[in-house]
Amino acid sequence: MIIRIPFFEEIQTVLLHMAPGMPPDLWWVTALVIFILALAATIDAYQAVIPDFLIFLGLLAVTATLGISSSWETAAAHLRQAIAAGALIWFINFLWESRFGYDALGMGDAKWTMLAVVCFGITPAIYAWCIGAILAVVFILLCRAIGYAVTAVTFSPFLFTGLILGLYRLRFIGGF
Repeated sequence: MIIRIPFFEEIQTVLLHMAPGMPPDLWWVTALVIFILALAATIDAYQAVIPDFLIFLGLLAVTATLGISSSWETAAAHLRQAIAAGALIWFINFLWESRFGYDALGMGDAKWTMLAVVCFGITPAIYAWCIGAILAVVFILLCRAIGYAVTAVTFSPFLFTGLILGLYRLRFIGGF
């Protein structure tokens, strides 16, 4: 006798819609990636560092899962997009640092974005950066309004919030 839990099935459906490139029976990989991204953002909020092992664990899980369940060509295409996104962020930071003498973006944010891209695609990552930037600016302005001087902001918590809101907008409401 198989016991069906409607709420659990609804969670599976949501996870499947969040990462349409994932095979349907591997919905749990999407849940794992969301957990890793949330954990990395939480660690970054408290310690101002994103642990490499978490990100690369997620990259390995998604790539291996896609390679074994779909095809290695599909896995390589997802990984190529992720590496391109990380390289673009690194290049922007390189240009900024060579011009102004300090980092514009953390490389933890680049790694974080790579994991988001390999699982969810480029468009949700762009939404994450746009929404995350707006949220970070609002946060900084609110801090200044109450008289708290903000010297640095860890960006990945805003990226995570932007990713979830972007996924909701793209996958469940429809894009702009």
